[in-house]
Amino acid sequence: MPPGALSGVVERLRAGLAGLHRRTAPPPVQLLEGVFGLLDAVALGALCRLDVPDRLDRPTPLPDLATATGAPTEVVERLVRYAAGRGWLRLDRRDRVRPTATTRFLRRDHPGGWRAWVDFACSPEVLAAAGQLMTAPATPDAFTAANGTPFFDWYTAHPERHAVFDAAMAAGGRMHGLALAKAVDWSGVGRVCDVGGGTGALLGVLLDQQPHLEGVLFDLDPVVERAVEHERLEVVGGDAFVGVPGRCDVYLLVNVVHDWDDDAVVALLRNAAAAGGAGARVVVVEGERRARPVDGIALRTDLLMLALAPGGRERTTAEVASLATAAGLGAVATVTLASGDRAHTFEVAGTPS
Repeated sequence: MPPGALSGVVERLRAGLAGLHRRTAPPPVQLLEGVFGLLDAVALGALCRLDVPDRLDRPTPLPDLATATGAPTEVVERLVRYAAGRGWLRLDRRDRVRPTATTRFLRRDHPGGWRAWVDFACSPEVLAAAGQLMTAPATPDAFTAANGTPFFDWYTAHPERHAVFDAAMAAGGRMHGLALAKAVDWSGVGRVCDVGGGTGALLGVLLDQQPHLEGVLFDLDPVVERAVEHERLEVVGGDAFVGVPGRCDVYLLVNVVHDWDDDAVVALLRNAAAAGGAGARVVVVEGERRARPVDGIALRTDLLMLALAPGGRERTTAEVASLATAAGLGAVATVTLASGDRAHTFEVAGTPS
């Protein structure tokens, strides 16, 4: 994975080029491009529903691809043209469809598991919540208004959809596991607890990269029932708002804090501080909310949290540090990860208030 500092530079460069591209278009074109942006999710969802990425083992003529999907040739041709324009696949001069690196990441058998993000984000429940945000932006909880119950309660009641959500989180978790293994100093650390760690994909990668570590995976009981197996991984079910496992040197909260409002975040961090005791560390990994908006993933996930989780948001480094201070934690360091997220390391200075 690239160095974290390089990821930040690349993100700003891409945002600058994208901004330049937008500014060269007249306002009506910019507005239409924004309105039609919703078709990205539609096209990605349709391509995956038709298993197009899995059928591209070699350059494939469009009619043959359409036959394999069982969809009308015209439908497949128009989806493919759109996807080629977005760079997700390629059309050669003989009108054969060729995969790109992005196409491979959309395959079911890709080890990264990123196809699950399309299955999750393009789902009826998420699209309904986003639609609610559009039609009634003053609604305090768009997901509940659209689906009848809050986000996490809804997924608990729909285990087949919860498995898809877990798989999407696992894809990001594997990436973060690699990034954290290199970016954080693990010397002197023996036991790590991943709070809200899902099925343990992140912790499994981290343990493989740092063989001296032992891990504790902590999440709700229905989630950890699907946990990965690892010889140095202990699985514990429970509610982090009630308490978290003790006797750990480091507590990880990776893309967990942005799900909750400030009071809930302080409660989570306070519980981690109390469980670890003096000298323990808490590492919070989140996208960075910048004072001056930058066109990147964090800008999008902030809006996604607005649709899915009341009170959830991306925060600045200063905002995260303020919440950590309220929980009895002192700042140690902040580093940018290769994923583009930031890892904030805090230490329990004494008995948390």
